[in-house]
Amino acid sequence: MKNEKRYAVIDIGSNSIRYMPEGGENPLTVTTRLGSGLAATGRLSGETMERSVRVIAAMADNARHAGLTPVAYATSAVRDAENRDEFLQKVRSASRVTPDVLSGEREAEYAFRAATGGRGGLIDIGGASMQLVTASFRRSYPVGCVRGRDIALSKTGAADCDDGFPAQRDAIGEYIDRLTSEENALPPAGTLLPCRGVGGSITTLGALAQGLDVYDKRFVHGKKLTRETLEELIGVLLLLGKRRKFHPLLKVRHDVILYGAAILAKAMDLTGVGELTVSTRDGLEGYLEAVRSGEAPVL
Repeated sequence: MKNEKRYAVIDIGSNSIRYMPEGGENPLTVTTRLGSGLAATGRLSGETMERSVRVIAAMADNARHAGLTPVAYATSAVRDAENRDEFLQKVRSASRVTPDVLSGEREAEYAFRAATGGRGGLIDIGGASMQLVTASFRRSYPVGCVRGRDIALSKTGAADCDDGFPAQRDAIGEYIDRLTSEENALPPAGTLLPCRGVGGSITTLGALAQGLDVYDKRFVHGKKLTRETLEELIGVLLLLGKRRKFHPLLKVRHDVILYGAAILAKAMDLTGVGELTVSTRDGLEGYLEAVRSGEAPVL
């Protein structure tokens, strides 16, 4: 039977919550930092839960007012949190939506399909996790721009990213080395090529590489980002220092973008990727396709 419903998808991420109505092209993004502190405590904080629940409830109401059925999925922060059931219950009570908590493999698969069409490889950097994906390899690693920040600050005792970032970057690199030290923890050499990159850190870096002051996906999607350019961007971001928060592109990401960039640089080095293509199509589009096909549940 043909599915006549139209949906709006809510992506409950570790850094931001996104909303995309079916047929829409530009998701609404609200940064709630749900995964902040998770690396240290293993739990979602009361403050970030309440902030996120309010946003999700408003998005679900907006969908219903537009005649759409809201569906939601949650990624690494919720997946890994000891108190995930408490958060899910709060979401259900406030929004009448039950989030689908994705495994790392499902998270990787949906983004891979949407960004690559099943060809080449993918690097996906979110707030609390990173996915490396090919047609035959899917792996999620517990490190993203928010969790990476928390790990770096904890390991070095630094106050923020402007407090000895090279040592923080080394700490993140060592952490990723431990995550990938076991046999077959990385895709075979060369299999990520040609590579696409998704996630807020990568699309923001892609926009910066294009010299944009205001984000516009038309000038980001499909653009190349080389390892050399990435290193140059890290240098520019460091030189900006506290002024990062006044850059229109970095307003809500000024304190985590360097960690996302460091994680991407490490991932490219580990996998031999010298260049990737930035994609603005990611797990949001992939999940909607899975809902429409009946592969993903409507809870």
